[in-house]
Amino acid sequence: MKRQMMASVWAAALAAVAVSRALAAPAVAPAPEWVAAMKAVHAGFDGTAGYVAQFGDSITYSMAFWKPFSWSDPDAYIPDDGLPKKPAEGRWRDAIKGAGNDGKEAAEGNYSGWTVQNLLQVVPQVLAKRKPEAAILMIGTNDGKGNKLADGYKDGLERVIKMCLEAKCIPILSTIPPMRGCPDSVAAANAIVKELAAAHKVPLVDYHAAILKRAPEGKWDGTLISGDGIHPSGGDGANYSEENLAKSGYALRNFVTFMAYREVFFRVLNAEK
Repeated sequence: MKRQMMASVWAAALAAVAVSRALAAPAVAPAPEWVAAMKAVHAGFDGTAGYVAQFGDSITYSMAFWKPFSWSDPDAYIPDDGLPKKPAEGRWRDAIKGAGNDGKEAAEGNYSGWTVQNLLQVVPQVLAKRKPEAAILMIGTNDGKGNKLADGYKDGLERVIKMCLEAKCIPILSTIPPMRGCPDSVAAANAIVKELAAAHKVPLVDYHAAILKRAPEGKWDGTLISGDGIHPSGGDGANYSEENLAKSGYALRNFVTFMAYREVFFRVLNAEK
């Protein structure tokens, strides 16, 4: 009888601990609308698991962007949001392919001065060669210089999105950052990016909004955007503390882009694991 009572006490205690942990664990936010659509795109994928292509201009071609994920891990900076903080096997630097030097050049889909027209010429070759599972896509800064968005920007960007989807590669779109003297063209480009992300049900990184949110005293020019008024500021691109995210434009882009990729990783690419 005494043994049975002890067993009951232990069972009750373990149940209480389990309930306590369940109540304390952060709830996972409802799945975004793009999840179901991207699962359908990813079905039957037989390319390079974990490879993330980088499509863009100098803001992507820079070694300050995305390369930190080839040698560092952001686990310590990830908030408690109900999703895992790291892959079930290995580290983020092991899970993410193409983040090193091998992902940086024109032949890989990114280069200085590029517009969407350049991407249209190169993206098909990258998709065929690398067979990426996902692609970071941010283009428009050079399309919007002079405060006038180039004709054909929307059509070109949509064609790149469709190229990715047809290759079973999940495009992660990003708004472009603010640019000195070009408020109208930046706003026009970002309106198109958001429109196309919604229309094709693909993930969106609102980098522009993230800059405005964290800009010291509302001033992004010379802080999160460097002295040239165009490119993100440098510094420690692998430090994602709140303090540094208000100082380094590249750290901020790295982190908000990674958080979007992490959601794709767990909700789509590895949803069954």
